[in-house]
Amino acid sequence: MNRRNIVNDRRVVCGLLLAILCSSPAQGQSAKPFYEGKTIELIASSGTGATTDIVSRLVSRYLGKYIPGNPGILVRNMPGGGGLVSANYLYNISKPDGLAILTVSRANYMEQMIGRPEVRADFRKFSWLGSFNKAPMMFACRSDTPYKNWAAVRASKTPPRVGQSGTGSISYIFAKLLDKIFDVKLRNVTGFQSARETDLGMERGEVDCRATSDLTVIRSPWNRWVKEKYITFFLQQGPEKSDLIPPVPTVYELAPPEAKPTVDLMSVILAYTEFDRPFAAPPNVPKDRLQLLRDGFVKMLQDREFAVEAKTLLDWDGASHLTGEQLQKRMESVINQPADVLKRIKEILAD
Repeated sequence: MNRRNIVNDRRVVCGLLLAILCSSPAQGQSAKPFYEGKTIELIASSGTGATTDIVSRLVSRYLGKYIPGNPGILVRNMPGGGGLVSANYLYNISKPDGLAILTVSRANYMEQMIGRPEVRADFRKFSWLGSFNKAPMMFACRSDTPYKNWAAVRASKTPPRVGQSGTGSISYIFAKLLDKIFDVKLRNVTGFQSARETDLGMERGEVDCRATSDLTVIRSPWNRWVKEKYITFFLQQGPEKSDLIPPVPTVYELAPPEAKPTVDLMSVILAYTEFDRPFAAPPNVPKDRLQLLRDGFVKMLQDREFAVEAKTLLDWDGASHLTGEQLQKRMESVINQPADVLKRIKEILAD
């Protein structure tokens, strides 16, 4: 090889090396995190001041700390339909870029299972981030009403008025289940925009009773109501009894024998009590971004300052959360039911 060729070869090699160096990050530098300088929209499926709004704003203060790039998080309230308005929005309108998440109303998936036309989302396809804790249901009424126990509710010719946000809400589904099991016809009063507003409806005498989770008694005004004996507890979900409310009977204990087929479906219909305060992103979020959100969610729940605030502001037990992966699998297993089971559930929950 002559000298001119050697020089030319060296020039080619040097040019290639220079191109590689110029196209790569400088030594000691890493690629900019996707979330750096960005803002995540956190949609709260309730009005301002509601428990869902409170939990959303709590998460907005802490989640960004545990996502690489430390994005800002802005809460947007979107109430309506017991949570269906915001769920439909996240599914159909929000971009699947990892910059939108939702505080989901945990019973909305049941609306999909029974085929309500208002549902325009497949809850199996949401990108689930995780949930806060378990929250089994209970039933309680104002102590100044004629209803002193569950037997009185069943015997009354005028069933109690039960405050509800909408047909997609947790409490509405529990109330409909009680209707079928005990052959009653609770008068569901819908239209309340939040749990707090429903509580006010109780105090104003607009409704007589609430069907809600046992964790509700931790927060105001329920903690005051319990102390003042303003309310009387009648019934709880079961089969295990809650240690947060008085030892009232469970649905399993009081259900008549002929209701056993319906009671047997409770593990499906009330599966939502396993995942209180669930969070999701739209379908098809890139896997790497979804993993960052899921990891950040778990780390947030382990934050000591977060725990102090959560236990002060919310009905949170700090122990029974589900990861995003666990919640994704549970949602799929609950919704994927045989046709005969879905038919029976639809019959139970139909108006």
